[in-house]
Parts: sequence; structure tokens; C-alpha cells
Amino acid sequence: MKLSILSRRLHRWGAIAVGLPFLVVIASGLLLQVKKQVPWVQPAEQRTDVPVPGLAWETILAAAQAVPQAAVSGWEDIDRLDVRPSKGIVKVITKSRWELQLALADGAVLQTAYRRSDLIEQLHDGSFFGDATKLWIFLPSGLVVFALWLTGLYLFFLPMLTKRKRARLKAAASLLALVLPVALDAQNAPRTPRGTAATPYVPAATWERRAPSAMNVDSAKLAAAIAFAVQNEARAPRDMEESHYRSFGREPFGQGIGPFKPRGEPTGVILRGGYVVASWGEPDRVDMTHSVTKSFLSVVTGLAFDRGLVRSVDEPVHLSQAPTYALRLQAPSEPGSTYGRAMFIDPWNTPHNRSITWDHMLRQVSDWEGTLWGKPEWADRPAQDASTWTTRARNAPGSVYEYNDVRVNVLALAATNVWRRPLPDVLDELVMSPIGASRTWRWNGYDNAWITLDGRAVQVVSGGGHWGGGMFINAWDMARFGLLTQRRGMWGTQRILSEEWVTRSLTPTPAQPTYGYMNWFLNTDRKWMPSAPASAFGHVGNGTNLVFVAPEQDLVIVVRWIENRAIDEFLGMVLGALR
Repeated sequence: MKLSILSRRLHRWGAIAVGLPFLVVIASGLLLQVKKQVPWVQPAEQRTDVPVPGLAWETILAAAQAVPQAAVSGWEDIDRLDVRPSKGIVKVITKSRWELQLALADGAVLQTAYRRSDLIEQLHDGSFFGDATKLWIFLPSGLVVFALWLTGLYLFFLPMLTKRKRARLKAAASLLALVLPVALDAQNAPRTPRGTAATPYVPAATWERRAPSAMNVDSAKLAAAIAFAVQNEARAPRDMEESHYRSFGREPFGQGIGPFKPRGEPTGVILRGGYVVASWGEPDRVDMTHSVTKSFLSVVTGLAFDRGLVRSVDEPVHLSQAPTYALRLQAPSEPGSTYGRAMFIDPWNTPHNRSITWDHMLRQVSDWEGTLWGKPEWADRPAQDASTWTTRARNAPGSVYEYNDVRVNVLALAATNVWRRPLPDVLDELVMSPIGASRTWRWNGYDNAWITLDGRAVQVVSGGGHWGGGMFINAWDMARFGLLTQRRGMWGTQRILSEEWVTRSLTPTPAQPTYGYMNWFLNTDRKWMPSAPASAFGHVGNGTNLVFVAPEQDLVIVVRWIENRAIDEFLGMVLGALR
């Protein structure tokens, strides 16, 4: 029988068996706790000023005999004497449970009262019912209560133990999947004709899995890395809305205006050579990916560049922007009541903003000023000195790096303008469908981020989950995107994203050398991830969500919901498993 079942049965039947004795013990124990404060339980102690006993035995006995209720005829009726020099009294306790308090100086009777505390003590330890009852009922009851305490502790910690056990089982299952060999018949494999280069593998609808050993990966070390990732699950609440209001939601204008979704288990996928060598957690689950969304945003901007919709990344953004009409679901109730109010959203209406280029926006060095979708740019990760929020001088575009989601959303609006269609449609048609992504991903915007575009209501998506929204996606689709960026925009024989755009994305930003185009984090001088090679890069989002790419090692790692401080060590463990 399982220990948990045995513990529950012992709790149930043990509680019934000791119910009555335990009730007596509890009730009497409560009374004994207050015996000094409640005279009904034990008479209150009197005091005199004479601390030295001066009484003869005959005087004490005579005083006791003078109290009729005590029924004292001789010393055989006295149970005990309790001398209290510090209080100047002697207590005479009779076998009839009466208590007399006499002055030590002259034997004067200070108080007589019935003493119930002794009776309660006898009830408490069971001796009131006789030695046999005390030995065979109250003592076993005490042992049962002790057992209930032990099993109660076990049942209290059981959920935590179960959670750890499940985590170990998941890690073991992952290890089992890793070490199961994939039978490969090399003799029957198609040969590449001489004079042609083999096309790197990319997955079709079903992703091919290979044993780690077949891809020169140490199975045991890889399993240890996965177990480490699971053990270092992010501490933030799994409820993303609650997590928001514990962090960004505490900033000025921090209210959520887009959707949030509770997340799942720590999850990951590891590819080598494009093949799956490991997966764990819930890779099919669609969750928020937060700022990894920015990488999708920069890619759809790159697609516009590749097609000439963005003529040059060094061109000011405002030159390609049409007036943006905010969506109105109904006309004003009073004609003319909105006269004089701005009808269009114009993010470029200051001299500073009109000098900002696409490259500045993509590298987060624009220092764009203003408000979009009800969020002022200064309210995102605001400076500690509130007096500077709206008064500081602007930095010249390109000179200072600042990670800012309001400005990212301005880029999303600009990209929507040049495409003249919703960005999720662009991403689906030109990237996600060609690389075989699932149909479950969704790119969400804010509830108030709607515009009228060519007579249609279009939602401008957000570049992350800072106030909700952003990309909701599973780990498999993240891995496909990572593989696309590892292959520098190629998917098999199909060019998805230009080599020029990938090169720009991987070019360090002068003001922040570990950042390329959003949200390509670079390992320049191995400052971003010291355990990884300098050529590695990643797409990073809160959570932490990470799509890590090591081109020289032909490696893509998706890891979700891991503590940020544990990422470098985890990557080092995976890289250490490579042969």
C-alpha cells in the first residue's frame, strides 16, 4: 500500500479512534493554560510581607480544621503543603481539593477556595479514570496523535514532493527519448550527385527526430542540461497578467491593454543540423513569447525592405508614412462637436522625430518622443528622477541605446503603413507558411490599437507583451523561426529573407554592441552569454523566452520559462554536450 494512502487512512480512522480522549485532553489543556488567570480553575494567590516561615505544624493543621468545607480531621486529610516564601504564604491543599492560603507570619487564613486545577490535570493525563485507562487508552491515544502529526507533515509536503517527482519523471522521459536510437540505413540513403552541394535539412509538416549520439551530442550531458532548465523554472507567477502587475504594471500608465495568457510548464526544443535531438515540457502549447515578437517585427520590416517598400534603412521613416486615421466605430453624436480635434495619428510631428530613420528604430537608438496607444514613451522603464520624464533634452538619433516598447510599437505602426495590410497576414504569407509553421500562432495587438486602412479596420500589432498582446506561439514554431535565422534567411532551397537583411540584423549597434536589429541579441566579445561562442545570437523575450542560435555548431535551442540568471549556465551545459 502506498504511503500516501496509508497516511490518509491513518488520519481518518486514527482521528475517529482518539476523538473522545483527544477532546478531553484539548478541553482540559485549554483550561490549564488559563489556570493562573481564572480563579474558577485555581484560586488566585494572595501575598504578605513576611517571607520567612514562622508557623508551627499544629497551627497549620488547626487552620485547616477550622474550614468546614475542607473536611479535615487530621494530617491524613492533607494532600500537600506548598510554601511560597517569595509571596509570604503557604498553601494547604486537601484531599477534598480545597485550597487554604495561610500567612507565613501568623497562620491567618487569607483565602479558602475549591481547587479544580488538580482535577483538570487528572483528566488531562487520564489518571482521573484510573491507571488502567491512563495506560491503555490515553497513552495509545497520545501515540496515535503523534502519528497523525507525522503523517500530517507528510501529506502537507506531498504536493511539493509530487511536483518534484513529476519534474524528474519528465526529465527521465526526455532522457529516454534522447537515448532511443533512430535507425538509419546509410546504404539506402539517397546520395548527393557529384559536383552538387547537399541542401541542408529543413522539416516538413512532421519534424524528424534523431538520437543525440547520431548528431554527435552526448545524451547524458544533454539530459543533465534539460533537468537543469526544468529545475530553474522562472519564479514569476505563471499567470502572465499577475506577473505583469507585479512588474511593468507598476510603472506609470502601466495598465494592461492587450491580452494576457497563463503560461505552461518549462519547455524547450533543441535542434542540431535541423533535426530534433531533444524536447521537453509542453512544446505544442501556445504561450506568450513577449519580446521575441520584436524579431518577427524586424523580419516583416526586412521583407518590406527586400521588396522596395522601404527604399533605404537610412531614410527618415516619416517620408514613407501616410496619414493614419484612428478607427471610429461611430460618428460623433453632435455634428461639429469634434471640430478642431486632431483626426489622424501622427508619430512624426516633431523636428526630432522627423530626423529618425528606419535603422534608428530597428536598433532602438531613435529616442523617439511622444505617446502612442495611450502610453508615453517616458513611462516605459521610467528614469528614477521623475522631474526628467517630460523635460530632458533629446539624444541625437543613433547616439544612445534605450530598450523601449512604445517606440517598438511606433515601428509596428510604420511597418503596417508601408505594407497597407495587417502584419500578421504578411508574416503568415511570406514566412510562417513557407517554413511549415502551425496554424496555432497568433500575433495580437492592443484593444485600442485600431486604425482605418483603405476602408478596413486593421489592428496594429504590438512588438511584445509589455502591456499584453504580442506573439502567442508554440515552441516548435519558435524553433522553425530560429532555424530560418540560423540558415540566414534560407529554407531549403527557398530564399525567405535576404542575405543583406540578415547581415544588417547581425551587425552590432555602435551604441550597444550586443544588439543588432530588434530583437537579435549578439554575443559580441562574448559579453551577452560568456559560455557561448562569439558568433552566437538569440531572440529574447521576457519570461524568459529564448531562441538561441549557434551557427558554427549548427545548433538551435528554444528554452521557455527559465530564470534569466540560469540561461548562460544552461547554454554552457548544452554546448558542453556537443562532440
